[in-house]
Parts: sequence; C-alpha cells; structure tokens
Amino acid sequence: MWKKILIMLFGLVFLVSESIFAQEDKVEVITPEKIESKSDILYPIPNIPVLKGLSYQPSDSAILKTGGVLTGMLVFKGNYKANSLVEFYRVQMRNLGWQEVGSFTSKTTFLAFKRPEGQAFVSIKEGWVQTEVRIIVFLTGVK
Repeated sequence: MWKKILIMLFGLVFLVSESIFAQEDKVEVITPEKIESKSDILYPIPNIPVLKGLSYQPSDSAILKTGGVLTGMLVFKGNYKANSLVEFYRVQMRNLGWQEVGSFTSKTTFLAFKRPEGQAFVSIKEGWVQTEVRIIVFLTGVK
C-alpha cells in the first residue's frame, strides 16, 4: 500500500512540475555521484537534512531542476533504526521551518512536510540489514 501512495505522490509532484517545466527552456537532471560534508548532517537539497552515516544511492536517485523549480527523489541506506530516523526528521525538519502535514506507518513510515516554497515527503523502511530513506521533494525559488 505504501508503494501505491508513494507512487501517487511522486506522480502528483511530477504532474505539477511538468506544467511548470513546460514553460521553461532548460531542464537540468542532477544526480550527484557523491555527497560530502564535514558535519554530521548533510544538505544535498536546500533545507532537507540527511545524516552523514546514511549511504547515498545515486543509481536510485534523480533531481530535476529548471529555472527555480527543483523536484525529484534521493535515496539513502544506513544502519539506523527506523524510529530513530523518524524522530530525526520530525525534529530537524521542524527546526528548518517545515510543517508536518501528515504521516502514517505500516511496514514503512511516511512523513509529509510543507513550506511556503514546496513540499517534501520522507519514507523510511527498516530492512533486515539496513534502513532505507527516500526523500521526494518539490521546491520553487531554488537558485
């Protein structure tokens, strides 16, 4: 069920961004191969925190940027408990000015956030060996 909801939300973000992209001349696909930082929290997307201990999965990630619009998905894996990551995102996103607008938990925890300039969706799924974090964003006004 979470996959259907995730696909629907990503599709909605894609459709909204598609109408905006149609008005722009240049679309840039950004898939960073490596994300580095000296602090414990990385910011590969403006105002979206990622724990440094999470391993970036570039083959499962893609960001589209055109004009001031940025949309896409970043995927990370790491040795964290899902409930710790849920708490991390609830606290850190609030500290960065995001408002949590909804959440649900089944085998995956799904968190939805909004700010005046966009939306972010975080899914956290704990596996046998690693926990996967998927961050889906739609932001406007990005430089």
